[in-house]
Amino acid sequence: MQEQELAYCGLSCVSCPIFIAAANDDDELRRKTAQEWSKIYKEILGTLEMDEPKPEDMNCRGCESEIDRFKGCTSCPIRKCCREKSLTTWAGCSDYEACDTLNGFYSIIQHRQAKDNLDRIRMRR
Repeated sequence: MQEQELAYCGLSCVSCPIFIAAANDDDELRRKTAQEWSKIYKEILGTLEMDEPKPEDMNCRGCESEIDRFKGCTSCPIRKCCREKSLTTWAGCSDYEACDTLNGFYSIIQHRQAKDNLDRIRMRR
């Protein structure tokens, strides 16, 4: 996985169903993803006081985009911090190992691959 294909957190943008749905203007994938993510992230959305995602929310052009970003990614503290530090991914952060925000993010089973992606980048540096 190339670093430029990753979100700040290490998730793969190019394999994200929201990114794919937006790129292909695929309403069926938007509907399916909204339904699945409503179940997967129900508890997290509640703690963030966010509504369940709807098909019309399933648009994203990636972290670097200033438009068409998934609402969960728009308010992402990892994205915010990386942008403030001018990092392309969290892999370059000096607080990588000790960051509570990042470690909380990786405690979600669906996000563990993101940590593996960033760990590989860190090993190459």
